[in-house]
Amino acid sequence: MKTARLILAIALAVSVTACCSCRKGKKNAKPLTETTWAMVEWEGQPFKADNNYTLVFSKEKGRFGGRGDCNSIMGNYTLSDNGKIKIESVASTRAMCANQAQEDKFIKELDRVDSYRIDGDLLMLMHDGEMLMVMQAQDTTMK
Repeated sequence: MKTARLILAIALAVSVTACCSCRKGKKNAKPLTETTWAMVEWEGQPFKADNNYTLVFSKEKGRFGGRGDCNSIMGNYTLSDNGKIKIESVASTRAMCANQAQEDKFIKELDRVDSYRIDGDLLMLMHDGEMLMVMQAQDTTMK
């Protein structure tokens, strides 16, 4: 009888500890909305640009904004179950950039995004399960 109680107590302790560590991991994940996300990987390669490519998803309005090389980017998004996201009506200001082709491609890629995943401070934007880009949360979170 004592052995059964001991085994039950150990199993309970392990379960509680496991649940606590799961909650801790999720607690450290950055929220999709009101976080400034900067691109760190694109097309499977590390992404380094003099001007950060960024996105910020608004919490209440279903809108997003961001930056490319030299233009502001904006559009609408809709979230649904299981990490699905629809990004549409992507537009930008019209300044001519030194690397305009890259910025245009970035805008077209945003139109393809159909799902996302957040792992800690990384946001993965995907199309049909294929990784399109990885963005990292910046220290400044929108208020």
